Amino acid sequence: MSIEIRSVCCTYGSGTPFETKALKNISLTIEKGEFVGIMGRTGCGKSTLIQAIAGLIPISGGQLLLDGEDINAKSYDRSVLRRKLGIVFQYPECQLFEQTVERDVAFGLKHSGLSNNEVHDRVKWALSVCGFDYDKVCKLSPLGMSGGEKRRIAIAGVLAVKPEYLILDEPIAGLDPLGRAAFLNLVTGLNAEGMTIIMISHNADCIAEYARRIIVLDNGELAADGTPQELFADADKMRALHLGVSRSRELGLMLTEKGFDISPAACTYDELFSAVYGILKGGGSDE
Repeated sequence: MSIEIRSVCCTYGSGTPFETKALKNISLTIEKGEFVGIMGRTGCGKSTLIQAIAGLIPISGGQLLLDGEDINAKSYDRSVLRRKLGIVFQYPECQLFEQTVERDVAFGLKHSGLSNNEVHDRVKWALSVCGFDYDKVCKLSPLGMSGGEKRRIAIAGVLAVKPEYLILDEPIAGLDPLGRAAFLNLVTGLNAEGMTIIMISHNADCIAEYARRIIVLDNGELAADGTPQELFADADKMRALHLGVSRSRELGLMLTEKGFDISPAACTYDELFSAVYGILKGGGSDE
């Protein structure tokens, strides 16, 4: 069970003066159950990649396989793709349009073939997973809720379909710290239950704390692929890619300059805390 990206290319405006190669020979595999963060500066191809994976835009070369099946093959049943893979775009609250929360969350199930009772159960389950009391919110307008609540309602609409893969495009952009933490805890819980998460984010702290693997794109090409610890250890390379490292890694670098032996792999708060605690417990720095 995986997403296989084989030598995928994507070109916009092919054959015109505005031709742009958005993806250039990308090859990688995302295994079932992974939590993958995608990073890269604006215009590097991140959104193009996830839209291609979701089958929303055509590719100009290569193959995209979902659980071993080519999603762009003429014989492929796109309804399978829609059941298995859900995508939440940046600022998903702008996509909310129904009069009530219940109807908005149920919208993706219109042509599912489920009975009314089954749809009701799915909606109630999805709202519960996203931290809502169904009876309290089902008849409310989704447009009158806070930004974080709207985002969780939008993801509930995707979860109601019960996808195996969930793609998120800058899901924490614009959220306050509490809303950000609630949303990321929700996503982490889904991943712990087996759902594959693919998340675009410019937030290095978020990626370091939650993702177990980072894919970096640069100018439409695969520039780096590894764990947060592996990639953030090379701060100079990340800066050369016009990206930062987590604040914990930055602090670790500053402490290293002051003579403390901080591992380059300490890129999260807990990892840095453990490193500093170990030094203090052991008697201090090398100075």
